[in-house]
Amino acid sequence: MKRIILTAIIIFGLTFAFTVDAQTNTSFGIKLNGNLTNVEVSNMQNGNSSFKPGASVGGFVKIGFGEYFALQPELLFSYTESKVTAAGEKTKFKYASMEIPVYALGQFNVGKGKVFIGVGPNIGYGFSIDTETEKLPDWDVNANKLELSHWYIGGGTIAGYEFRNGLSINASYKLGFDLSSKNKTEGVDTQTISLGVGYRF
Repeated sequence: MKRIILTAIIIFGLTFAFTVDAQTNTSFGIKLNGNLTNVEVSNMQNGNSSFKPGASVGGFVKIGFGEYFALQPELLFSYTESKVTAAGEKTKFKYASMEIPVYALGQFNVGKGKVFIGVGPNIGYGFSIDTETEKLPDWDVNANKLELSHWYIGGGTIAGYEFRNGLSINASYKLGFDLSSKNKTEGVDTQTISLGVGYRF
């Protein structure tokens, strides 16, 4: 896991370094989101899940191409707690992920700032921190544990408003599809609705 996180940080850093050299209109920022995340575990008999609250924090690079277009890669770390019900058993779990969405943004001036809207791909790694099956005997604590660690790929869309001082508000929606479900008993797909704030330096 440490290698995966380190690799993502290196990729994000190199992207920033190269774009600084290649573009004169490049900046970076930080963001904090409140999330509603649905971690859907497939291949489980009569299993169901629902959206649960969580949060994400990270940074982004904004690369401007003229007045109306920009490219914005992000690096986000997210956390949520949820529950899956299958075959009459309820399993609680803590789920975290690291992801890199890359948005192609269109933007235009409105009032004292800019409205922006974007769409793009998203790749990430999700992992289970802990799971607990309700009504499970103490001596059988390792049974029915959910294996949620997986690579996923998908896409997302974002919209928001950035004020002249660099402060912004945004809303986004992302989908993630498990890339490794063929090798596991369960597959894990994700949906995330986010509302957050950011600051561009």
